[in-house]
Amino acid sequence: MTAKADSRPDWEAFLRALLDTLDAHMPAEERAVLLRAIGAQMAALSPIPPEDTLSGLEARINERLSEPRWGTVSIALDSSGPALVLTHETAPLLETGQDSGSGWIGPVLEGLHAGWIAAQPGAEPEVQAQLVSAERDRFVLRYGA
Repeated sequence: MTAKADSRPDWEAFLRALLDTLDAHMPAEERAVLLRAIGAQMAALSPIPPEDTLSGLEARINERLSEPRWGTVSIALDSSGPALVLTHETAPLLETGQDSGSGWIGPVLEGLHAGWIAAQPGAEPEVQAQLVSAERDRFVLRYGA
């Protein structure tokens, strides 16, 4: 028996079963609330230390995303908001029976990024990240007005 090059466990079957079960037992909005809370808990379990700059925050977030291979994020300031615009690319995608577009990941990313940003100096914890567009492997979120 040969070992896989990547010795980490394969979570796809578990995640697919979990998402299919949520789909079967929860209305879409309730499921989204739960997935946002899961994203926020993920942020709490892997906190980002205070950063003074957006580039520093972006670098720390990308460090956290690299280990589980959850993609990358770029952060820009939208001064007309004011808001932060987060572009998350190559997030994990997993289609489920009722969700052929991997829409489950959007609420998870909302909770994850909102959790990390809310812990930063000067952030307002009640502000949420909102998904504004989703393509196959590119999700744009807005944090702020």
